[in-house]
Amino acid sequence: MENVEGCYLLVGEDSWSKDKWIGQVKSSILNDPNDMMNYLEAKDKEVVVSNIIDFAETLPFFVDKKLIYLKDTGLFKPGKKEETEKFEAFIQKVPDYVVILIDEQEVDKRGKLYKTIKSKHHIKEFDYPGEDAVYKLLVEDCKAKGISIEQGTMRYFIRNMPENISYILTEWEKLLGYITGSQITKEDIDAVCVFSLEQRVFEMVKRIALHQGEIALGIYSRLIQSKESPIGILVLIARQYRMLMQVKYLAAQRKSPKEISSAVKIPFFAVQEMLNQAQGYSFKQLEAIVQECLQVDQDIKTGKMEASRRVEILIMHCLNT
Repeated sequence: MENVEGCYLLVGEDSWSKDKWIGQVKSSILNDPNDMMNYLEAKDKEVVVSNIIDFAETLPFFVDKKLIYLKDTGLFKPGKKEETEKFEAFIQKVPDYVVILIDEQEVDKRGKLYKTIKSKHHIKEFDYPGEDAVYKLLVEDCKAKGISIEQGTMRYFIRNMPENISYILTEWEKLLGYITGSQITKEDIDAVCVFSLEQRVFEMVKRIALHQGEIALGIYSRLIQSKESPIGILVLIARQYRMLMQVKYLAAQRKSPKEISSAVKIPFFAVQEMLNQAQGYSFKQLEAIVQECLQVDQDIKTGKMEASRRVEILIMHCLNT
């Protein structure tokens, strides 16, 4: 465990990695996880700066450091000016024996508090570590549990999950509980795992590009049956076609797949798929589909047509493009 000191602002959407790191810090500082003498935890409305200062001003008891964990404080956005100013003044000179972890969902980087932490303390980002890191994590779990899975099957599982380790591990445990032997197959994954909406829409657009209408409409029908929002599906369809435009444009500029992946912020394997899809469209066709997505949104919001039916018509138009 790295040596921790001062104040840490924890940001990013990977809650699994964040919680793991917080647990490691807690174990490294406290002899007992229930040590109320040296550990203060406050969330949301429980965060009172005067209480934090009072706790920090007393020396640690039988350990070297005291630990303060704050979650969703509201101090990094408008609404708590007085409390924010008091806390910002306090962290200018945090006692050497105090470690503060601030776990925030929303942070205004323009604020003085954020800038003070950035200049005097630490900002630790927890983002999705990428496919290879998740692959390694799951392979190690397979070895520990005596489970076998082919590399391509494991990649198939990971690539159909959202970029959220907590979600992936939940689906992984469901999968392990489902299989009756020691081998995981693609059929097992399809039978028990809930793929991300983004991945299912990606697959649907892929089928549209291949003019596989029955499969594409089947995917859409299952999405509606599983109570997915037609508006949410529409947003992802529009995003997918905008990304196809970007990929096609960058490919025309002779950018490599690796460069396109970096520019568009999508995984390398997805770029390869999208390059193939984009070849089936002209720029004019892609622009027309994106424009129709905007029109569909307008039609739904003005009540011209029921949402699920209007998105279905969009899909059929895309198939005929």
